Order: sequence, then structure tokens, then C-alpha cells
Amino acid sequence: MKQFFFNLRLFRPIPGLYPRKYKLVGICILFIILQHCQPRTAREETVDFQEDEPETFIPLEVSHAKGFNLLYHAHYKELQLIQEQDTTRYLLLPKDTPPPQAMPFDQTITIPVRKIITQSTTHLGQLAFLNAENVIVGIDEADYVFHETIRQKIREGSITEVGSGENLNTEQVLALSPDLLIVSGMPGTTLDRFQPLIEAGISVIVNTEWMESSLLAKAEWVKLMAALTNREALAEEKFSQVKAQYDSIATLATLVKDKPKIIIGSPFQDVWHVPGGKSERSQLFQTAAATWPWAQDSSAVSIMVSFETMYAYGLQADYWLNPGQVSTRQELLAKDARFADFKAFQQDQIYNHNKRMNSTGLGNDFFESGTVHPERVLADVVKILHPEVLPDDTLYYYQKIN
Repeated sequence: MKQFFFNLRLFRPIPGLYPRKYKLVGICILFIILQHCQPRTAREETVDFQEDEPETFIPLEVSHAKGFNLLYHAHYKELQLIQEQDTTRYLLLPKDTPPPQAMPFDQTITIPVRKIITQSTTHLGQLAFLNAENVIVGIDEADYVFHETIRQKIREGSITEVGSGENLNTEQVLALSPDLLIVSGMPGTTLDRFQPLIEAGISVIVNTEWMESSLLAKAEWVKLMAALTNREALAEEKFSQVKAQYDSIATLATLVKDKPKIIIGSPFQDVWHVPGGKSERSQLFQTAAATWPWAQDSSAVSIMVSFETMYAYGLQADYWLNPGQVSTRQELLAKDARFADFKAFQQDQIYNHNKRMNSTGLGNDFFESGTVHPERVLADVVKILHPEVLPDDTLYYYQKIN
């Protein structure tokens, strides 16, 4: 600033020559300098949200996800949550823009959304992917959050715990006055219990990304968040990079000759809940070139298998993945001594996706950033099953259970 004023002296007027004109010029220059010397924090607040004019909307194409769709119009966007029985339609409308005529929508959301309450850590991963952590004002439970920036905001009090499901604190939600509440639920989940919030001007979206049948489809739900926050350009750039890396790893996996047998999960009360053949987890293991007995099953959710059936298969499975909330082999044996008979146990080939946990031991980044980084998840599984394919990689979410 001092240097600016020193330089202005070089342009002082010649005595008696247009004194008023130079006086006006000097005042204008001083005004411009003062404007540009404002504190950066005050100026940067204006770029937290990408408030595109309606005519500058950047359309996003939804290519993998089946549970939602986006339609772009000249002055507004349309979000469709697709269900077998019905489709819920949301009008995404810029502030001070008149709504379209004769277009029935279930709810209207003013964009860009500035205050969001989320009910799942997967939503946190999506918002962090878009550098939009600042829109989060409420969450379910702090203990399950991994992202350190978000955890710091919780400690500072700028993000509040509001609970979820039957424990959702409606009064607290109303006090936070968010633009949007995003809940996780089954397709067809009724919004009846959220009517007090909707009537108060708080929109509610039921997010069903967990129902998608592939990692890429699940990750593509980040585009829904992008449409809400006007961050389409960033979403398109980053998702394209993720998809390119995922496809590259998947192609490498198709070249392997041996497809090892794997066992997944762990039993609960002598019943093994395993991923159905059309589920996202089953698709992951098939893409990673693994042999999985239920790969041809038609179910998109978990199926129940008896302990005896899984025990017989465990005797010959080469790898054991995702064995539950355990970190050591001894913890596994404490659950059931018969696990010692498994081939993967005897050959020390047990891996769990709990490498990145928060300080509470409850927040797992696999369920947070892993949602929007399927390329990292696939790379981990390929690295475990086919270490020669990615020799220079290190495991990101997974670790060996010792």
C-alpha cells in the first residue's frame, strides 16, 4: 500500500495546469487502490458458491446411476429421483427466478443450496469431493465422521449433530434453518414424517445411492450434489478423471489368467449375509477378477447363506475380504474358532477395509471418500488379488489382518 502511494507522487500535476482535472483523477485512482486492498477473507467469501446465471448452466449427463436423473432447461434444473413405483420431481430454481408455468413439481429447492444437513457419511464424501464442505451445517453423529476439516467444524460448533431416523431432533433442524435435509432410505420411503420440515420451507431428499449396482453408479451421485451447489464443471472434470482411472484398472484386471476364490464378510448368529450377484459389492469383486460363488445370483441386496455352506467354501477360498469389525486374527478366532480352518486364515490372506479410521475408531473413510473414489477401492482389491498387476501401488483403504 505504501509503495502505491509513493508511485502516485510521480504523477503529480504541473502547478497551474488543469488542477481540478488532476485532482479528480487522483481521487479515482485512490478509490481503486482502496477497493483492491480490502482483506482477502472478505473478498473470498463471494466465491464459496458458484452462482451461475441461468443461461450458463453446464448440463451433467447421468450415465451410470439408475436412481436419479438431471434435466437442464434455460432458467432452471430438474432433479428426478427414480423409483419403480413413482418418480419424485424437484425444481432446482435460482434465487429470484420465476418458476416455470404449468410444471408440477413435488418440491422446489433454491440453488445454489447454502445450508445442508446430511444423514450419511457418504454425503459428506460427495460434498468434500466438490470442495463444498462449507455448506454442511448438520450431521447425524460426529463419531462416524472421518474428514478432518469437517470434524474441526464440528468441534468449533459450525456443524451440529441432529441425529437421524426416529432420533432426528426436529426442533434442532428447524433452529439451524437449512435449505435442504438429505436422508438415506429405501426406494419409496415416504416423506410424511418430514412434513413439518417441508412446511417450514426445508426441502427433503431421500438419497438411495447405496442401491446402485456398481461403484461408478454409486459415485455418480456426486453429480446430484453438484447440481444442488452449482458445481457441475468441477464434478464433470473430477468424475471423468475417476472414471478414466477406474476403467484403466478394470481393463488390466481382464488380462489376468487366474481368478482366485474369495470369501466375503462374516456371519451373524450363524447366518452369513453375502452380497447378491447384482449388488455393487459383487460387481466390484467380479471386475477385480475374483471367483465368487454367488456372482450369478439375481439379487441386488444381501442374501442369507448358512454357516455350514460358507464353511465348506471357506476351506478352499484363497482370500478372505471384509471380515467385519476386527483388526486381528485373534479377534476373528474369538468370534468363532472354526475360522482357523479356512484356507485364507492359514495362508495369512485376510484383508479388511479399515486402514483409514478416525480417532474414535468408528469413522471409516472407506464409507466416506471411498464412495466417490471407486478407482481407489478397485485398485486395492486388484492389488490384493493380483499384486503383479499394480506392483507400484500401496493399499489405500484395505490392510492385511495380522
